Amino acid sequence: MVRAIAFLGILSLPVWSANGPVLEASAPAIVDGALPAFYNGYLFSGYPRDIVTLFAPDGRSALTLPIQGRGNGAVHVESVAIDSDGTLAVAWVDRPSAGIDIRDSAGKLVRSIDTGRYLPMHLSFGDHSLWAFGWERDADREWGSPAKDYQAVRKYSMDGKEIGVYLPRSLFPPGLSPAEQRWQERRITITSDHVGIEADSGNVGNQREWVEFDLNGDHLGRWRLDPSDEFPGVAFTSDNQAYVHRFDREAKSWRVFRLNREKSTWEAVSAPNLRLYGADGDKLVFADWSGGVMHLSWYPQP
Repeated sequence: MVRAIAFLGILSLPVWSANGPVLEASAPAIVDGALPAFYNGYLFSGYPRDIVTLFAPDGRSALTLPIQGRGNGAVHVESVAIDSDGTLAVAWVDRPSAGIDIRDSAGKLVRSIDTGRYLPMHLSFGDHSLWAFGWERDADREWGSPAKDYQAVRKYSMDGKEIGVYLPRSLFPPGLSPAEQRWQERRITITSDHVGIEADSGNVGNQREWVEFDLNGDHLGRWRLDPSDEFPGVAFTSDNQAYVHRFDREAKSWRVFRLNREKSTWEAVSAPNLRLYGADGDKLVFADWSGGVMHLSWYPQP
């Protein structure tokens, strides 16, 4: 489902309350029921598929960027990441090519990384570098066929060099590629010492797991996700706490669950009755929308 959105503007207002959010933002922005993507306080749209529209957390900075790819005329923007200095990374596929554009905070192209047969589906900045979670095409089969095995995670330096490869496809069961395209969802998050991956792990899209490893690629743990865990998936905070949300049909309310790594369980925590939309540093960001307006609220962790 396309979750792109056309924003008319965002107004941010600090709210200091013992029980309420510490920050709120609102935008009369819902178009055709489609939702924007969220990245560390930023909102972005990838619709039409060759256009990136970016909004900063305070709403005062917006970019609209046509992505050219390799000029083949079939560009699909797959993912966007924004570094702390405003550097922008845009992953794209322009069949038969694929790559990642690095742009400055004004949107000017700095360099374009040719990723070859590797298709970067999800991006995250971290460790002063860029990380991608994706899949690799089989060179001897038709264009959309994945290779039998490959490293699903790639790490790139800011000068465009591949400096690390991690997470073999063979660690997952046959079926969907671990980095299946999930339009405008964030499936990789880098903290100061962790890599968090939400991976498909089976034959259908609700068979998923949460995977963590350190910045050297050493495995830290894997935990199954419940099929009822809802879009936009796992919210991973800067202090390495993983959260999901589910709708309680009996109570008719949203509930948030935090990963207990020692027990390998997802445990319910107190949270507002809103959609968990992502993480921004050590804060959780919740969303609600009505009448064409989207509302974001930043809360401390429970």
